[in-house]
Amino acid sequence: MTDLILETGKVQTRDGRVVRIYSTDGGGIYPVHGAIKRNYKHGDEWVPETWSLLGSYVSTLDQRCEDLVPIPQPQYFTFYTYENGVPKAGSFYNDLEALVSARKDYVAMPHARVKSFETFQYLDGEITKVEESSNAD
Repeated sequence: MTDLILETGKVQTRDGRVVRIYSTDGGGIYPVHGAIKRNYKHGDEWVPETWSLLGSYVSTLDQRCEDLVPIPQPQYFTFYTYENGVPKAGSFYNDLEALVSARKDYVAMPHARVKSFETFQYLDGEITKVEESSNAD
């Protein structure tokens, strides 16, 4: 969990609430310091909290709604169709810009002979087509 917080900061509570992480070196059993956005009758409020390095809200084996979990991040891939009609799915990328750059290099190779391609996003078990601008490639 610490690596995820330090590298991406993309965490939320187990029940999906927004979290702000202030530090991960607070010391003690709960060195991760931050706040959870809570919705109250009279508006939203940031409530300070602490977590273990593993993202646990309390030191038990039970999962709690306040535990930190990663926010699912989309991955992207291209589905190519070659001139001979053979389809192929490309590699997964964590961001669309990296995929577009790699695809440009691949399509430019003489042996590729790509007739057409489509880009898709994978997130939480669902695949959706990505509409790209006409100048993306």
